[in-house]
Amino acid sequence: MLGPLAVGKKAAKYGYRRFGVPGAVLAGIGTAAGYVAVRKKLKSMLGGSDDESAGIADEMSDDESAADDRDEE
Repeated sequence: MLGPLAVGKKAAKYGYRRFGVPGAVLAGIGTAAGYVAVRKKLKSMLGGSDDESAGIADEMSDDESAADDRDEE
């Protein structure tokens, strides 16, 4: 998985080749900040939970309680 540092490094390398040191700084910082902003926005749109095991545990506990209710009847 790509992180903001990896994306920023690749963008800085491209910016350096194209525009020198100022291009490397602007491209690296801008791309890393954009990556973080987009990732936060997507996470908030998708519900904010990036831990899938928590959702599975909730479903299992609901299934177990439903099974207990059926046994009691």
